[in-house]
Amino acid sequence: MGLQFLIVDDHPLMCGAIRNNLEMLGDAVRCEPAATLADALRLIGAGGRFDLALLDLNLPDTMGTIGLETIRGRHPGLPVLVMSGVYDRQTIDRCFAAGAAGFVPKTATPERLAAAVRAVSAGETYVPPGIDDAADHPGWAARAPARLGMTGDVRQLGLTERQLEVLRLLLRGLPNKLIGRQLKLAEGTVKVHVSAVLRALGARNRTQAVLAANRLGLRLPD
Repeated sequence: MGLQFLIVDDHPLMCGAIRNNLEMLGDAVRCEPAATLADALRLIGAGGRFDLALLDLNLPDTMGTIGLETIRGRHPGLPVLVMSGVYDRQTIDRCFAAGAAGFVPKTATPERLAAAVRAVSAGETYVPPGIDDAADHPGWAARAPARLGMTGDVRQLGLTERQLEVLRLLLRGLPNKLIGRQLKLAEGTVKVHVSAVLRALGARNRTQAVLAANRLGLRLPD
């Protein structure tokens, strides 16, 4: 049985180019286009058995990570590979925090897109090269602390309640300044807590922390 892809993009030329690149992966590959989030949800809800959704962040009926969060909320079993013309660290962090399985800039080569699709279709997480060293080592998340076992209970990381609050906001993509405002902490104090969180997750930066949390299926206490 071949792979079924859902391409969610309102630009016909871009959608067609992505479709052509994906169909080069094999004769059994099938692609279904959707120009809006509503169209995508209708196709998925109508019984479309998709292996992967490729999602543009800005659509006529949504923008930012709202579309991603909506698809993941209604269809958590469907992996989503974000494709965006906006290529910066903050955007990528927010996408992974919202549940993306991978991120590819629209400037990526066909070979890079194919690599991303293969990785995500195989259940892996794909980070674009050039963001940090993790891009060249996609298996880095496996080095996260083993003491979590299979429970996903973040409290086993040994973080304090305040550090858990910082982790929660970090996973939402908030910068240190906004974390400090929400928790009424000095930015220097926030940096200390963020460093502790990164150490606990075996991560060197925010992107790695988000990916580790997703890979481990962490559950934050209310």
